[in-house]
Amino acid sequence: MAAMTLIVSALLFAQGYPPAPGYPPAYPPPQQPAPDQPGEAVARMSVMSGMVSVRRGDSGDWIAGVLNAPLLAGDAVSVGPGGVAEIQLDSADFVRIGGDSEVRISLLENGRNQIQIARGLVTFRMLRDSGVQSEISTPDVAVHPLRQGEVRVEVAPDGGARIIVRKGDVEASSARGSDRVHEGSMMLVRGSPDNPDYQVVYAAARDGWDNWNDQRDAYLERSQSGRYVSPDIYGTEDLDAYGRWGYDPTYGNVWTPNVPPNWAPYSYGQWTWEDYYGWTWVDYDPWGWAPFHYGSWYFRTGYGWSWFPGYRTARYWWHPAMAGFFGFGGGVGVGVGFGFGNVGWVALAPFEPFHPWYGPGWFGGGYGAANFGVFAGANIYNDFRNARVPNGVVAVSAADFQRGYFNNRVAANYGELQRASLVRGALPITPSASNLRFANRAVPAGPRADFGGTRFYSRMAPSSVAARRTSFVRQQAAVRSGIGSGYIPRTQTPGPAGWSRFGEPLPQRNGLQSGFSQAQRSNASGGSWNRFGSPQPAPQQRAPAQTQTYRSVPQPRANRGGGARSKGGRGGRR
Repeated sequence: MAAMTLIVSALLFAQGYPPAPGYPPAYPPPQQPAPDQPGEAVARMSVMSGMVSVRRGDSGDWIAGVLNAPLLAGDAVSVGPGGVAEIQLDSADFVRIGGDSEVRISLLENGRNQIQIARGLVTFRMLRDSGVQSEISTPDVAVHPLRQGEVRVEVAPDGGARIIVRKGDVEASSARGSDRVHEGSMMLVRGSPDNPDYQVVYAAARDGWDNWNDQRDAYLERSQSGRYVSPDIYGTEDLDAYGRWGYDPTYGNVWTPNVPPNWAPYSYGQWTWEDYYGWTWVDYDPWGWAPFHYGSWYFRTGYGWSWFPGYRTARYWWHPAMAGFFGFGGGVGVGVGFGFGNVGWVALAPFEPFHPWYGPGWFGGGYGAANFGVFAGANIYNDFRNARVPNGVVAVSAADFQRGYFNNRVAANYGELQRASLVRGALPITPSASNLRFANRAVPAGPRADFGGTRFYSRMAPSSVAARRTSFVRQQAAVRSGIGSGYIPRTQTPGPAGWSRFGEPLPQRNGLQSGFSQAQRSNASGGSWNRFGSPQPAPQQRAPAQTQTYRSVPQPRANRGGGARSKGGRGGRR
């Protein structure tokens, strides 16, 4: 039987396949794909080293961080001592987090970003002008980059802050007013949120943290992959180091990764459950962001698997995955609603229709179980061209899928693929708590910032999409009831104690003093602290020994030329 399967697969593969739409009719008849529309904005964990963990905004659970982890508004990132992480917000904006620091993505929209710093060190880098409005929010002051540049923000345990502008200009705002801080200057902030004081002095000397940021910038700016993809596609900077671009007469510019001969798309990673998006692929290859959330894959004889990003002039939006699901085999797992014991998936080929399983209407839309779109007796070879390619189909048991284990692969023979159950739309599997993880790895231990008891100052207008996520319990209940997967309308109910909506008055904290040393808080030249909104003095010229006594931050370890990477590498499983 196995030999016959190989022979049939080889014959089908040798026949090739046409690249354009109109491939032999699928079963059921092809449906008009839904128009591609923008969904919730998603950030990427683009660099990590050391102890990095993520607090999910929908469940409140802390989970281990991994490269290419999708991050949504409401998620927090904690970096242990000696570690480092980078969050790529879009194609232009990056947040780099130093050791012993914690931040929260409080706003993430198409065109607006806000990061709250509870403690520690962050560098915000606007690599290029993009028109995106960004804010770095601290307990006392909000920082707005005004143009392409780099700003370093440190928050002491008691809320005091210092802001160092390495490149460009920023606007620092408080409840009393706003003042600009120019390149080469440093602002020290102390006092209560409604009436803080500040000083502007010359910037502290560069240290290992700044040097690593420069090296990371150089790595990103050397990337040439952006020339081949639409400006909407971000996270392509690592493609240069792990593959090559080429030209295909049928599709144009395509990218081919350097991978083992038996590799296939969507085979080195796992499915995780995300609020709004439902089942979302997390790829473990360092380059595994853009090729699994945009575009499509196909197999080229003599070249192997290649990624077609789409046409550079077209408009694209982020997707949780560009793949299709199906069920096959005997046995049924608990919480599985389509009568098969195994779940398979395959990468979409160029121009194959994508059927979304997420977005407005999936929860609360009243579509019922038919919303799942499960069709029995389908021939997967007809529906997915990549199913004909050796190793193109990846599958696990439904029970393992729900437990979050994706290493125990299940083989699908030719006969089973001819009698599979095709899924168009939501995959009818109720997510478990195990599906919230990005990897089967222990959560790093360490102190956690009290976000619930901390207020942050902001001048940015409130978001139309609440950062407070739908609780995971409600998501599970909705899927279990057969309504769908991927979206629950945002609610406007009050969040955890201590949180306030943007624009609310902030309470006064009496007697707050900056957590920095007295030498750092005082003016060695005899100058006084200033009120926000008052005429801003020129940076005070102090002796370097008196103005640059902040602790030096060591340079992050590992892959200093291109950014640190998590342990495990290409050959290790999470």
